[in-house]
Amino acid sequence: MTLLEDSTAVQAGPASGSGTRRWLYVSLPLLVSFAVAQLVKTSMGIVAASPEFIDRFHVGAHSAAAGWASSSFLYAYGVALLFWGLAVKRIGPRRSMLAGTAIWVIALAITPFVHTVGSLYGTRILLGVGEACFYPVAHTLTARWFPMQERARANASWLSGIFVGSTVASFLTAFSLTTMGWSGAFFLQAGIALVLAFGTSLLLIRNDPRDSSAIASGEVSHIEGNRFENTNLIPKAGPESPYRNYRYWLTMLMYLGTNIPFYGLVTWLPLYLKDERHVGFDMVGVILTIANALSIVVMVGVGMWSDRKMRRAGIGLIGFVIEGIGVLGAVLFPTNTLIVGIWVFLGLAGNAWCIVTNWGLLHSFMPTDQAEKSSGLFSCLTNLVGAGVPALLGWMLATTGSYTPGFLLLVGTVVISIACCGVLIPQKY
Repeated sequence: MTLLEDSTAVQAGPASGSGTRRWLYVSLPLLVSFAVAQLVKTSMGIVAASPEFIDRFHVGAHSAAAGWASSSFLYAYGVALLFWGLAVKRIGPRRSMLAGTAIWVIALAITPFVHTVGSLYGTRILLGVGEACFYPVAHTLTARWFPMQERARANASWLSGIFVGSTVASFLTAFSLTTMGWSGAFFLQAGIALVLAFGTSLLLIRNDPRDSSAIASGEVSHIEGNRFENTNLIPKAGPESPYRNYRYWLTMLMYLGTNIPFYGLVTWLPLYLKDERHVGFDMVGVILTIANALSIVVMVGVGMWSDRKMRRAGIGLIGFVIEGIGVLGAVLFPTNTLIVGIWVFLGLAGNAWCIVTNWGLLHSFMPTDQAEKSSGLFSCLTNLVGAGVPALLGWMLATTGSYTPGFLLLVGTVVISIACCGVLIPQKY
């Protein structure tokens, strides 16, 4: 039996006439909303460098106060994930998504009216609380709307918003700062969140395929017949409750090899390329833009492969190896800008690869009626750990005077994730 052996059950394919409306009613609004959320997250570092922003709050672009504007968001985001899991269970994913995106809009719209650093932290905390609705909502909708053999593609369709939002953020934020000032930049983001995130959620998202008259009965039957409870495409080893199944916790540990490197690379990779590899800022932007765009292709392709093979742990292991090689290469073996760009692409593309397979594995341990709370807990704990990584890497840089120890720490988390894959591969996950 091979590492990535095909599942014969998958090859039977979806039922004839099952339909594809689920991709419009779930994947599209989640993709748009996640792209908007990532745009808002990524833009803060650019806004903090604005002279108008610095004058308003009397902080430097690289001061601790400016850093805490981002950290306050991340920690609020991490804690709120747990509570949103409970909220989604109680009021449903549609109302939770509308409530969360409404909070985004309010937090962004009131930011230009604050005048103290403490008030600024308050708006970022409010924004973090609102954006935290996304993961529990997305995982619940994926569990309700997509058969098990489509979960990786479904996750890839909205997770690619990470890279879409990151790619758009630099240009759009720089443009709005230049033309409208930092206050205008926040008003523009509030408008985008209102129209795209809140608007598409209101128009399209429904709690369950049976709640939408546009979904044909054949598609509903195809979805429900291949949910966690009814499918034989995944092993059903261990307790049904994810909290009593060690594989759920093992998958959470595995995810740290994607979450920790992602936070670390997003925060420190641009400065590392500039300071240590002497790559100009313009070229850094080109490298990261190309890497982000190609990562979208990788994410979608891996999602299709993972769904076809239904051996997500084995495919995930390959991704972690690629990610680790990319990070190691960028630190230890750069020779010129082109080679550095290749290493960066491998690191980011490997990370995107692993996110898709990791989320697919998570759905192998979440019964449909427990998706809200179990995905909320999963996202809460992993994001709280990941949120502290940029500060830890900054401390290691200040202590050692080198980026290498911090980047090797990222590689260490990847090695742990590879070991987790090694446990699940023989179990045919």
